[in-house]
Order: sequence, then structure tokens, then C-alpha cells
Amino acid sequence: MHVSSSPGFFEHQHERLEAQLHAHLLDVVGADFEGALRRLQRWRADLAQHIEIENTRLLPHVPPGARWAARVYLVEHDRIALLADEYLLKVRAMAQQPPQGEQARRAAVLGLLDAAHALRHVLEHHHEREHQALAHELPESLQAAAWNGVEPGGA
Repeated sequence: MHVSSSPGFFEHQHERLEAQLHAHLLDVVGADFEGALRRLQRWRADLAQHIEIENTRLLPHVPPGARWAARVYLVEHDRIALLADEYLLKVRAMAQQPPQGEQARRAAVLGLLDAAHALRHVLEHHHEREHQALAHELPESLQAAAWNGVEPGGA
């Protein structure tokens, strides 16, 4: 059993998800709320798949003595999903009833950027944890099998 010396599989998946979220935020900044919603829905679906793969194919194999127990990652996944769903509701509401007037539009954009901040903060720390520990503690062959053919939707 060869344990990975590089967090490559996790980094690749996280970079793809981050690129999707970044593209969504560019839509928000441009006040394209419908486009932002479409991108966020795609990202949310890909995030759900990502979490499902980690929860079912990878976390059951966290070795004894790992830096963090599997339950730490599971709790973080639940928190990320909750924040993502809450944020999605805000974006959906904005797309369904776009603000009228320049000042209202700017305030709406700022409100969504603020709402996205907590989600991005939790994601960043979670990904760091996975890159620092989990990616190195799981066998590379297990990671390769878990992520085989998984490519989140384009940005």
C-alpha cells in the first residue's frame, strides 16, 4: 500500500470547484443574477458529488492515528453543504426578483459577496486540512480510484 506523498488528487478537484465558484462570483459582480444562479447550481451539484465521493469512498479508509479523524471531515462537509444551500437560496431569490435601480443592484451584489464570504472561508480551511493531512494519509491508488472520471462542470 503506497501512501501518497502529494495531495494532487484533492488539489485538482478543489481547484476545479474553486474555478466554478470564482466564475459564479464574477457573474455576481456583474449583477448577472440569472447567470450566477446557473453557475452556482452547477457548482452545488458538483460539490454534492465531491462530498459524496469523499464520504463514501475515502473517509471510511482514514487510518488509525491520522491527524484528524474521519468525523472531523464529515462535520465539515455537513457545514459546507448547509452554507452552500443557504447561499444558493439567496442567489435564487435575487435571480427571481432582481433589484431595480443602480443603488439597489450594487447593494444586492455586495450582499451576495458578503454571503459568499463565510462559505468560501469554511471551504478554504477544509481544503487546507485535506491537503495537509488526508491527501497524504490515504493510499494513492485509493484516491485515484475514487476520483477516476470525476471532472466537475466547466467554469
